[in-house]
Amino acid sequence: MPAALASAPAIPCTGRCRDDAGRASDDGAVVVSVFLARMRDGRPPAWLLSFALIVALGFAGYGFILQPDQVLYSPHSDILAYHLGAKEVLWRSVEAGRGIPFWRADQLAGGPAFTGPNALYTYPLHFLFYLYPPAAAVGWTVFLHLVVGAGAFYALGVSLRLGNLACLFMAVSALFNFKVLMIVYAGWLSVLPSLTLLPLLFAAVFRMKADPRPKATLFAAAVGALCLHAGQLQLVYYAGWFLLAFVVVAVFERWRAGDGQEARRMAGRICFAGLLAAGLAAYLLLPIVAEIPLVTRSVASEEFFRSGRVVQLRHLLTFLYPEALGTVLDGSYPGVEMWESVAYFGIVPLCLGMGGVVAGWNRAMTGFLFGSFGASVAFALDTPLLRLPYALLPGFSLFRLPGRLLFLSALFGIALAGIGVEVLAARLRARGWDGWKPVALAGALLVAMAAEGMLYARGYLDTIDRASAVPVTEYASFLQADRDLFRIMPVGRNTVSYGWAAPTGLQLVSGYEPYNLRHYQRYVSLMSTGTDPREDAVVWTDVTRIARWDLADALNVKYLLAPIPLQLPAHRFDLVAEFHRQPVFVFYTGMQWANVFVYRNRNVIPRATWAERVAHTGEDHETIAVIQGGDLRGTGVVQGANEKEAEKSTPRRSPDDRVMVLDSADGRLVVETENLAERLLVISEVWHPGWTATLDGRDLPLIRANLALLGAWIPPGRHRLVLQFRPLHWRIGLAVSALSVATFLLCLPRFRRFPRRRRGAGRDLA
Repeated sequence: MPAALASAPAIPCTGRCRDDAGRASDDGAVVVSVFLARMRDGRPPAWLLSFALIVALGFAGYGFILQPDQVLYSPHSDILAYHLGAKEVLWRSVEAGRGIPFWRADQLAGGPAFTGPNALYTYPLHFLFYLYPPAAAVGWTVFLHLVVGAGAFYALGVSLRLGNLACLFMAVSALFNFKVLMIVYAGWLSVLPSLTLLPLLFAAVFRMKADPRPKATLFAAAVGALCLHAGQLQLVYYAGWFLLAFVVVAVFERWRAGDGQEARRMAGRICFAGLLAAGLAAYLLLPIVAEIPLVTRSVASEEFFRSGRVVQLRHLLTFLYPEALGTVLDGSYPGVEMWESVAYFGIVPLCLGMGGVVAGWNRAMTGFLFGSFGASVAFALDTPLLRLPYALLPGFSLFRLPGRLLFLSALFGIALAGIGVEVLAARLRARGWDGWKPVALAGALLVAMAAEGMLYARGYLDTIDRASAVPVTEYASFLQADRDLFRIMPVGRNTVSYGWAAPTGLQLVSGYEPYNLRHYQRYVSLMSTGTDPREDAVVWTDVTRIARWDLADALNVKYLLAPIPLQLPAHRFDLVAEFHRQPVFVFYTGMQWANVFVYRNRNVIPRATWAERVAHTGEDHETIAVIQGGDLRGTGVVQGANEKEAEKSTPRRSPDDRVMVLDSADGRLVVETENLAERLLVISEVWHPGWTATLDGRDLPLIRANLALLGAWIPPGRHRLVLQFRPLHWRIGLAVSALSVATFLLCLPRFRRFPRRRRGAGRDLA
């Protein structure tokens, strides 16, 4: 059915056109020329001038994404598919005075929000999402990361003991790194933080090796904690293995040199920094780790690990030219997902990096950077070599698409390019270069990189009007007029954009979440096919057919939305509305128009209802067998009950028994009950051990019912039941983080100015 959208006309974007790329390049040249003149004649610190240049080039290259009333857009953008919805949940909760949301009800019938690695609710550089609506905060958040990331590469250059020009070269290379540009194109707000902060993490660890003072250790701990807040932990995980290898080699070298005491001290400082970083982020990490057995990633197959998108030898051509195999702009790139497998980070940095390896091999860090560059490329390729880390490294199989190691290849390559600039500067000074020649050469290199980056930025990045990014649709207005509490089942992925559910106040049973709950996926599989297939990790949860309508009823599905008229059971569904030419964002296709037919389910089960029959089971397979063997309407299948609960049965329903939902929000449900005898209440909220309940202010045990829902035994009488969700080990994590903050502050030495660099140290071409 969704295939009917394939020929629909596209909605024209209203963002800046790509024809003004040449003007942007001229602006970059002027900025570089003015900066170099100031750097030569003025006295301000070089790092301050460098930062001013980075910001100026950032505005020259990416300022168009900051236009008022515009949102970054591409047909492949996760911003529209996911992030606007996730951040809308945060914005809605903060505006209502409820603080950070722990649960989100807009998709997948509800699921963890705070512990979703892509949510980034407490990540510091996403602070704008607390101050402005998501669509207004996206552009400035991306720009902030681009500038901060360039500054992080400058700091990495300083840790490598490079001169000012080499550090600046690294920063400008990072600012216009094509790999980062493709992340922005793909709308990866959860990957961009990792690329922004990882250079700073490497710089902190490098500094720890050279600087034994406590400041270096605490700085590494702080940066490590910030990286652990960066959401998508895949790149942080990969970087951790490279840094572990670096530390092991450094400690071994100290030990082999006969300085065993210093080797032990270095190892101790590294361990302390790592533990302190983990402690500072414990309130977030502990719940995420505790949820690993609950998510589909814990049973991911090797097929999911590869996901059909592998880096082949031919992709190495993209080190020389990003569009060597084609481009997503015209559909010529094989496999569509160009951002995953293109290796290009700049032809100028690549050439200078090669020079840095050859001419700067005797420098302390060149060998490590070159070895890391080679290893990252080797393990990104789809070769038998990839089986080694998959089989041997713990946690490696939890992530997918190892080709993302190429993001680290770009990091190592830019660092080698900085060494290349430093070596080139030294050789030119040795040949007596002075005056305008070094300035001209430096300016030419920087202008070339900036101009190329600006051309690609204007070619790949575009914006769309905010009203089009999250439109007010007619079908959403129709559904909002229904004041009941209910869920919606879109048919296929292209009927309702999953990222628009939260902004429009809808609650879907389908959705897009890379870390989703195993038991809910099994429930959806039973509902869709009537069978329980082999478990595997998934990212998209789409409903294209229904084999068990009773399971849909139990999910509180009141409306079914489809792009074409459907032949549905007449005794179950009524066609109540149809809307033509409704906007929809079709992932990988872009903005489209579609018709939406709205069907109302006559047999919808309320969000909380009494069970007429009770069945007790032990494991999942027993519960599934019971569900497959009978109608779920009116049945409560209690899983994992103790002996006392297993003896309970539900008495015949009294006409006076009733259930009323008084309040509902993300992660909170208030229910009023009245019953003459103890009965099982089945609550259509997705089961998670983080749910807690109080009955009239007293704790009430919750049980897992119907495989993926909640249940509770309610004693006779009139009661007020309050359900709330909190992440697992939330209080313990908070306590550990608070203790870690106190430890950090106690260890923080009194601030002292860093000693001035020796006059002449770090002298460069300028």
